[in-house]
Parts: sequence; structure tokens; C-alpha cells
Amino acid sequence: MGKKVFVNNINITLEGPLIVERAQELHQLLVERLDGVTEKCQQATIDLSRVSDIDACGCQLLALFVESLKRRGATPVLAPAPVGVTERINTLGFRDLLALQPER
Repeated sequence: MGKKVFVNNINITLEGPLIVERAQELHQLLVERLDGVTEKCQQATIDLSRVSDIDACGCQLLALFVESLKRRGATPVLAPAPVGVTERINTLGFRDLLALQPER
């Protein structure tokens, strides 16, 4: 079983690998989370600091989620991911779609 994913009102913390083997679990979680986004939600922070790995499938799910948040009027903010995850995102060609905030 995959690692837990913690969510609250307008913050989402993803944990563990975002890979094809977890695609169904991640898709279900992100759909449920999207259903909870209301017009009052101005910003949705997606914390990737606990993500251990990501593949093309994980990038695609994340990119679709970010675009869906935008369509609902929320501004998605992707918090920094570990260096290895950021490098994978860039290598897989999702740099622009998943523009991460710089580490502070």
C-alpha cells in the first residue's frame, strides 16, 4: 500500500512516489480534492517536499490537477520539491507546466 497523502482546506501535501504504480490512488485523491475546491478558494498550495520520486504518469496527473484548479478559479502554487524530483520534472519536459516555487 502506498504512503498516505495529507490534505486540508487549501493545502495539499503529497508524500512518497508519484509513479504509475500509484496512478489510480493518486487520481482518486486528486479528483476528490478537486471536488472540494470552491469559488472561495483563491490559492491552492501543493506541497511536494515529501515526494520521493516522480515519473511521466505522476507529472501528467499533477499537470492535469494544476490546470483543473486554474479552471475553477484557484491559483495553484507548487511548493518546492526535493532536488532529484525537480530534476526529473525538468527532464521529463514538465518544467513549464509544473513551475515550482524556488526554495527559500
